[in-house]
Amino acid sequence: MKNIKLAFSALTVTLALGASQAMAQGLPKMPSFGGGSSSAPSANGAEVAKNARNALYAFAKAQTGLASALGGYADLSAQMALLDSMKAGDAAAKKEDVDTLVSISKSAQESINKKAAENAELEGDNKLLAANSMTAYVKGLVASKKLISSIQGLMSNPISMGADAPTLIATGKELPGIVSTGASSTTALFSYLGSKGVDLAEAKTAANGLGT
Repeated sequence: MKNIKLAFSALTVTLALGASQAMAQGLPKMPSFGGGSSSAPSANGAEVAKNARNALYAFAKAQTGLASALGGYADLSAQMALLDSMKAGDAAAKKEDVDTLVSISKSAQESINKKAAENAELEGDNKLLAANSMTAYVKGLVASKKLISSIQGLMSNPISMGADAPTLIATGKELPGIVSTGASSTTALFSYLGSKGVDLAEAKTAANGLGT
């Protein structure tokens, strides 16, 4: 009698397990709230912020170099010293860095445009500096332009920006205007520098990336 009860209990458990499995197979799958690859953001906020800062840094460096070649060193000596003291590369990006770089970029662009409008003469070594700086200028514009869509994509989903939100918002606000102003000046700068005997072959090749 005892053996019969044990067998009956085992049969009951087996049937119950089978029924629960069948019901589970018929239920819809629950959505995953984990960090799976399908729900991961397309860009990392910290990485995009760092890349944007580095692109702005490179462009501002090129601008101050070009302004210096055109005779604007005295006007920008403080900004150039500040650039030299700034950290770029793998250092984390900060909003203060972006604000500083934007200020330097705008001042340098103003100086460049002023000297070009004055048709300032270039002496020997300054022609080489102008050629190298103009190439870096265009490459900096191209690199910055490529980052705009990534920044705007992150800004459309504020949660994805994380702790880098202030830096990304500041960059997203200023970078399109800097790129637009810089790109629109390239034709006039090519014309001016070319008339002074500056070798612009590399810079013009790099300008293909601007799509203008």
